Formats: sequence, structure tokens, C-alpha cells
Amino acid sequence: MYGFSKNLREEMKPHGIKVTHVLPGAVYTNSWSGSDIDPKRIMEAADVAKMVYTAAHLSPQACVEEIIMRPQLGDL
Repeated sequence: MYGFSKNLREEMKPHGIKVTHVLPGAVYTNSWSGSDIDPKRIMEAADVAKMVYTAAHLSPQACVEEIIMRPQLGDL
């Protein structure tokens, strides 16, 4: 998917369409419920959503190509 999104970005540039690849680390979702992982050890889904929202609302001249996010204490 990473390579696909890089190629897609190049193909969409002339059409004014932005493509951003989002590479999050562990995000606390329902898939983690019932596990022994402390929710404070994993990123909140809202944090990822805020980053995507912000990237989507930049001026037409700016494009965020990658958003790489990891939990503050590192990957699990």
C-alpha cells in the first residue's frame, strides 16, 4: 500500500488531488479491549483523526505526503 500511495500521489498531482499515506503505530481501538495492554501505552484514535483532518485542510499549494505516528513510549 505504501508504494501504491506514492505512485498514486504522482499520478494525481496534475489533477490537484492530494494523496497522503498515514502510518500509525498502535492505536487504542476495540481490537485492544480485553488485552492486558494499558490504554495509556497506546495512541488514541482521535489523535490520528486530528492529524488526517489537519492535513486535509491545508492550502491547495501544500500536501502532507506522509503522517508517521508512534506511541510516545515506542512501538509495542
